[in-house]
Amino acid sequence: MDLSKHASSFGAAADLYDRIRPRYPLEALRWALGDAPREIVDLGAGTGILTRQLRELGHRVIAVEPDDEMRRQIDGDARAGRATAIPVEAESQDAVSAGQAYHWFAGEPAHTEIARVLKPGGWFIPIWNVRDESVPWVAELSEVFDGHRARSAVDERELTPDQFGPLFGTAELELFRWSTTHTADSLVELIRSRSYYLVSDAESRVVLEHRVRELVAGKDEPFELPYVTYTYRAKKL
Repeated sequence: MDLSKHASSFGAAADLYDRIRPRYPLEALRWALGDAPREIVDLGAGTGILTRQLRELGHRVIAVEPDDEMRRQIDGDARAGRATAIPVEAESQDAVSAGQAYHWFAGEPAHTEIARVLKPGGWFIPIWNVRDESVPWVAELSEVFDGHRARSAVDERELTPDQFGPLFGTAELELFRWSTTHTADSLVELIRSRSYYLVSDAESRVVLEHRVRELVAGKDEPFELPYVTYTYRAKKL
């Protein structure tokens, strides 16, 4: 799979992405960061979904996003940059967050660059909303969403405690279970926001949409789509 092609595909659907992608449970953000206001870089910020939530909690957030169209969705301090070139001063941040983004830049030299911008004892916080595949129909949905391709080499469900390299301590993980409300139409919109759909041809897109509608045919609407939010935090040594 061409990760660069997939990673750069979202700009064309920036409005849809911002509207349809789920937010993060506040309990997860509070667990990762506490309640005191912090200086945070939201790395791979996309359209600013996580950025806005962090700001609403009182944190001072710099959004860093390479895609111009995605970044235009973000109000306030939003800078062009990437995980290997974060446009902030060294040791200036209490935390670096990455919502649905770390798998695009896992490993070196990103780990070293993230550590550079963190204060001593600062936290790296990658976080993902993952569909709860312990529910049978959701597992089938994931086959529609992801079964046509191999999962990323970085599986957010199976990161190791030393995942973030020697500049960080042992990573901690907490899981947060919740759900979001959908209809068949909104599930189709959700798949339209995904990178595989965005890089597919018109015929493949029709097939994907049809499979989603088939899967939820007969469900009373609206229905709940369960998630597990995987929240990691690793302290800079």
